[in-house]
Amino acid sequence: MLTPFSGFSQKITLGSCTTHDGGTYKGQMVSGKPQGKGSTVFGNGDVYEGEYLKGKRQGTGIYTYADGKKYDGQWFQDQRHGRGTFYFLNNNKYVGLWFRDKQQGHGVMYYYNGDKYAGDWVENKRQGKGKYTYSSGAYYDGQWVNDQKSGKGIFDWGDGTTYDGQWVDNQRSGKGVNKYADGDAYIGQWKDDIQNGRGIYKFQNGDMYEGDYVQGERTGEGIFRYANGDKYTGHFFEGNKDGQGTLVWANGDVYSGQWKDDLQSGMGKLTKKNGDVFEGSFKNGELNGEVIIRYANGNKFRGTYKKGVPHGIALEEDKDGNRFEGSYVDGRRDGKFVEKDRNGQIVKKGRYELGRRFEN
Repeated sequence: MLTPFSGFSQKITLGSCTTHDGGTYKGQMVSGKPQGKGSTVFGNGDVYEGEYLKGKRQGTGIYTYADGKKYDGQWFQDQRHGRGTFYFLNNNKYVGLWFRDKQQGHGVMYYYNGDKYAGDWVENKRQGKGKYTYSSGAYYDGQWVNDQKSGKGIFDWGDGTTYDGQWVDNQRSGKGVNKYADGDAYIGQWKDDIQNGRGIYKFQNGDMYEGDYVQGERTGEGIFRYANGDKYTGHFFEGNKDGQGTLVWANGDVYSGQWKDDLQSGMGKLTKKNGDVFEGSFKNGELNGEVIIRYANGNKFRGTYKKGVPHGIALEEDKDGNRFEGSYVDGRRDGKFVEKDRNGQIVKKGRYELGRRFEN
């Protein structure tokens, strides 16, 4: 008695033939076509051993290329499709999913140098979510686009340094947090793998900077708060206070004016906690040039300074209006002088020699 489907049964035979893609096949056949298990040797030296269906590689099989590459896994309509392992010439090895002859889906690539990637693939490239572990122990865990780190991801260097944030084309770009092995931390914008834009840098010693970055350097407007209580607000250039800015010391002193290479340089005003005010030209952190000083006790000084001390013509006036007109050399009175009362009458004349007074 025939079963309901016995009329459609086909006889499996053993034989050989030339496959549609030019190979020489030996193995199971149905109706003159490879079907079942068999092997094919191709004209270029490639060899396939595995399953066929209706003349095409389908099921599981091993394809060994003449140059030494090898694929061991599932096939569909002559293409690697499903789960399989590919051995590359450079000793890389891929274990995972395939779709229409390409690595696609979840898979693991074992690289010849000890690196490893486990994650998503699209058309033979890392794309989607995946973790790349380097032979050194460092790793990246995050998003990939077109075989490169792109999107959100974490990189751990293994020495205590980590980055958690945005990536573009294998580089830190966008917003991210970088923690350094020495305890420092940066939170802010990145471009081309370096700090660029607004950011906050926290130093392990308690100092903190908040402001602009250009090419990894503090450049632009920002605020630097020192652990000792000092605070600078103003312009920076290549990491230094540079341009217009104000420094408020923890002891109450305040300088507002021009800076160069982290030092007061240019026109500025220094107000001491005790009320003394120094206004004029600074250079390399010292008074240098034309200066006006108003002391808290009412006395005044107008003249020139050099390297932080009076040097040149000077006019001094006390709180009662009495005046001294003379000159200084390296911080000491030197040369002719005149002293006048509040009404402008001359009361004394003489000269100074390196600080020693001689009256006429």
